[in-house]
Amino acid sequence: MKRAIKVPVTYESNFSPEELEEKMLEENREVSTSSNLKGREIFLWSIEGDRVQLKFYHSYHSDMCDTMFDGTLNKGLQGSQLDGFIKKPAGIWGVFWTILAVALLIGAGIVLAALMSAEIQAGLILLAPLVLAVAAFIGASMLRFDKKRLAQINDYMREFTASQSTDVLGEELAEDERD
Repeated sequence: MKRAIKVPVTYESNFSPEELEEKMLEENREVSTSSNLKGREIFLWSIEGDRVQLKFYHSYHSDMCDTMFDGTLNKGLQGSQLDGFIKKPAGIWGVFWTILAVALLIGAGIVLAALMSAEIQAGLILLAPLVLAVAAFIGASMLRFDKKRLAQINDYMREFTASQSTDVLGEELAEDERD
C-alpha cells in the first residue's frame, strides 16, 4: 500500500444517519466522563452538519492527534454511509511547515554567513544542505502513516459503524504485512 497524505475510505452502516450521530455523541460523553484519560488511546468525534471528524489520540494529553478521519455522513440505501479520508490533521501540517521554514532560515543564514566572511568556509556551505536534508527527513517522517495506527482507526471505524462494505484498506494493510 502506498502511504499517501490522504487515504480514501467508505464505511456503510445499517444505522440511520441520526442513529449514527447519536452513537457518536454517546461515545464522546463516555470519554468525557471517564477519569484519568492521560496516556490512554482515545477516539473523539466532532460533528458539524453532515461533516464528521474522528481524531485518534495514541496517548491522550501526551501527544497531539496524528491520525484522523474527515468525511461526510450521508443517507445510504439501507442506512448511512461515511465517506471521507484518513489523513493527518492540521496540527501535524503546522509543525511540518514550521520545521521546513526554520530549516530554510537556518540554511539561508549559514550560506549568507559563509558568503559574507573574509575567507570562504566550505564546511559552512556544506552544512546548509545537511540542515535541509535532516529537516526534510523529519518532515517526511511526520507525514507518513504508521501502519498500526492506520489499522487501528480503520478497525475502530468498521466496528463502530458495523460496516458491511468491503474492507479495502484492511485488505491492503494485510497484503503489506505479508510482503
